[in-house]
Amino acid sequence: MKKIEPITPSEINSYCVFEAAWEDDPLILFHMTAATNLNGILENGFLSAEALGIGELTSVSYAKKSSGCFSNLGSIVNIDQVVIAVKFESLNEQGIVNNPSDIHVYDRNIQPEILGYCNLPQGFKLL
Repeated sequence: MKKIEPITPSEINSYCVFEAAWEDDPLILFHMTAATNLNGILENGFLSAEALGIGELTSVSYAKKSSGCFSNLGSIVNIDQVVIAVKFESLNEQGIVNNPSDIHVYDRNIQPEILGYCNLPQGFKLL
């Protein structure tokens, strides 16, 4: 898996952190998580909070643009985070709910290919 330096989010790039080629590909989506979760994802795949025994959420969500991952963070990252770029074969499968700005995957057997990730260290400014 490739570590990628994030692009500085700005109005010009719609506050995204990856190159436009990935951001504009409809099958490449983005998942943000605490950096401490990266190894578990690499070893076990993407698992819902319910599957991990840490909550009730039964799906894993992926944003269609990396900027969609930031909606609940505010303007400064408060703990080390990673944004993982993934590629799906199709978004039109049973077990995937396809929304305008994101998808939710309910079938834990549907695992996308991990293309790369970027670190957003504590203090990284999003806006």
